[in-house]
Amino acid sequence: MFKNFFNKKKSFAVNIFPGDQEISISRGETLLAGALRSGLAWPHKCQVGSCGRCRCKILEGKIRPEIDFNYVLDPVDVASGFVLACQSTAKTDIKVSVDLTHKRK
Repeated sequence: MFKNFFNKKKSFAVNIFPGDQEISISRGETLLAGALRSGLAWPHKCQVGSCGRCRCKILEGKIRPEIDFNYVLDPVDVASGFVLACQSTAKTDIKVSVDLTHKRK
């Protein structure tokens, strides 16, 4: 009964598409924090869930939202799997789609 409780993963694999890159994020670390720590040029601005610049689409796996994404993202996008990377921690290994070729302003 407690087997999974005591054997929780300490980190999760995040596969990023397009580009087929993989990073590892720690339990409780946001997708954005892990991406920036890994040196990726993930689009972002506020890092507190209010601007929407860090949005990405979850293709596989599960995340834990830190806020209700409907306050920032269109409800249709949320229903399609879009999340805010700065407010999402992994519950499983995940695959995400994000444009890492953006130009910073």
